[in-house]
Amino acid sequence: MTKIPFVNEAGGNVASFTKKLGTPVSRRSLLKLGSFGIAAAAGSSMLAGCTTGSSSGGSSKTITVMVSQSPTAPEGQKRILDLMRQKFEAAHPGNTVKFDVVQLGSAVSNAVINTAATKEGPDIFEVGPQVLPTGAATGVFTALTDSEWSDLGGKDRYLASVLAVTGKDNKDHVAIPYYASTMAMYYNKKMFADAGISGAPTTWNDFIETGQKLSDASGGKFAVGDAAGEPSHPWHVIWLLTTQLGGQLISADGRTAQLNSPEALQGISFWLDWISKHKIVNQKDATNTSAQQIQQFVNKQNAMFPCGFTQAISSMPGTPVEKEWALAGNPTVPYGQQNLPSGAKPVQSYLGGATWAISKFSKNRDLALGLAKIMGDPDVQQLTWKEVGGLPTTNETFTKHPETRTGDWKVIYDAAVSAQATPWSPSFGQVSPLLAAAVKPSFSELAANGKYNTDTLKAQLDTANEKLKAALNSEKR
Repeated sequence: MTKIPFVNEAGGNVASFTKKLGTPVSRRSLLKLGSFGIAAAAGSSMLAGCTTGSSSGGSSKTITVMVSQSPTAPEGQKRILDLMRQKFEAAHPGNTVKFDVVQLGSAVSNAVINTAATKEGPDIFEVGPQVLPTGAATGVFTALTDSEWSDLGGKDRYLASVLAVTGKDNKDHVAIPYYASTMAMYYNKKMFADAGISGAPTTWNDFIETGQKLSDASGGKFAVGDAAGEPSHPWHVIWLLTTQLGGQLISADGRTAQLNSPEALQGISFWLDWISKHKIVNQKDATNTSAQQIQQFVNKQNAMFPCGFTQAISSMPGTPVEKEWALAGNPTVPYGQQNLPSGAKPVQSYLGGATWAISKFSKNRDLALGLAKIMGDPDVQQLTWKEVGGLPTTNETFTKHPETRTGDWKVIYDAAVSAQATPWSPSFGQVSPLLAAAVKPSFSELAANGKYNTDTLKAQLDTANEKLKAALNSEKR
């Protein structure tokens, strides 16, 4: 059975919470909502037993880490957490660690909001980089001191690009990198070779030409798989295409909503045209989820899909494509262009993954730092890579375990090194549900009749942008 990929980034955390509310959430609102955030997700008992600074008698202390359960490899995740617990207890005799594993990814970011209101909660939160601005805005996440970074092994212990996303403007870093995840192109190299195609496309023109060569719409054969029905997927594709065209979803200073910019509209229209114009995606697949997309790929129903995350790698072993699949970077040259504009840098992915943020209200900060240091050890990082498909973030891991950045993983490593940070904004988590809602009518139209209405799309983007603008304006106050 194909596993569902585990993706820990914007869209599954604050985004899910704000989507439930149905309205934008400002910083002021985040603080007001704290007391019921966890209850809304999973009941008021979620934080039972994980009050910050819990003790187990005498001088013994227990620190608590709240993490989201891996849907692809829960047993593998347990082995990782067990290894960290054993190493921590050996290094800190008499003390222990509790990993509070929750099934809803949104529960972790909801717990951040709850902690802001109650000043109680886990010692450490495991969250995606896009959630860090929210935690910082609520005051739960605070910048680590130079002394604390020294205790962790120094900032240069970590991949520079990964460290950069843990603080605004690569300063005042509020979290410790755990693992990285990036987008890439998954393709079937045998199907490519059988069609006389030498390699994965590097421009979006090539992508369309390759897709058309491998498709036969009249015969029901389509080269490209899609996952527009996955709530967190649309913003991944839209971010990539918009950024490559020189646009942004939120301005770099985090103040201006740009969901309806010309670049965003152009990028989204190109994506929709994979079905309506270029006929490389089956219109029946217009509302597919990520699990369906991967299932079709491993069953050889499609030859490629772009914007797939690192964790999909764990879905390939034991399938018909086990020896046929490969990874490549996403195309970087916008459709209709032969080369990047002069001075433009190629963009393949933003940086996702997981970070550890220590709560400002932890009474055991030194012990939490000790565990965070262990989390970066090569044996822990390599096991995380093996079990859940997370790219290591500590440089010594790549030296000791070179397999973590060779072969297909070199594509992921290279993408992580050059990945761009998303704007540092507490409202960025709302980009995902707003864009998912904006494009849903267009993909529903495509599923029904293979066409979409541009005016409807523009109106939906305008509405989404107004909602994001309201959130950003509230955030400034």
